[in-house]
Amino acid sequence: MDGRGQGRGQWLEYQLERALRRWGYRVDRNVHVFSQEVDVVAVRHEKEGTPTDWILAQCKDWESTRITTETIYRLCLMAFTSRAMPVLCHTTALTEDARRIARHWEVRVLTLEDLHRGSLPAPNVAEPTAEYGTYETQYTAREERGSLPVLFMGEPRKQFSYVPGFTPVGRSHEYRPLNDTEHSDGSGGG
Repeated sequence: MDGRGQGRGQWLEYQLERALRRWGYRVDRNVHVFSQEVDVVAVRHEKEGTPTDWILAQCKDWESTRITTETIYRLCLMAFTSRAMPVLCHTTALTEDARRIARHWEVRVLTLEDLHRGSLPAPNVAEPTAEYGTYETQYTAREERGSLPVLFMGEPRKQFSYVPGFTPVGRSHEYRPLNDTEHSDGSGGG
């Protein structure tokens, strides 16, 4: 069975499961998150203290249908609700908007070729320039994503991170665990 088509994605789910197991994860397929089915969830056997210790993945084994923003938003909602990193595994193409949203929210977007790698690939957080020899300012996903509303920005502990327990570090996709000694008012200890 080639697994192509609506509701027939078991083949690609199996391929992703095999890769995740090789990469050191326990894997379960076709599970429910608050009554909504998701394709793959995975937990790293030996935690590395990174958000990718927990993964929630959606597989799209389509020949010609392009992946839209609705797919990316649903994946992010389900992953963030589960306190997991979102992974999209696909055999088709993403619309321009879907690709932009996936990059802004640091979704790991995997193709079949990526499943042959030695470890889970990092998200695409920057794009190459369109023209050869141009040196325009290159922004990463975090910089292009924007920020919280002004009214929220001055509030303690309101720095956005969709990965509870971690805070973003730098311009790309790195995170660090929150210090357990930080107080809820953001004063940092005492």
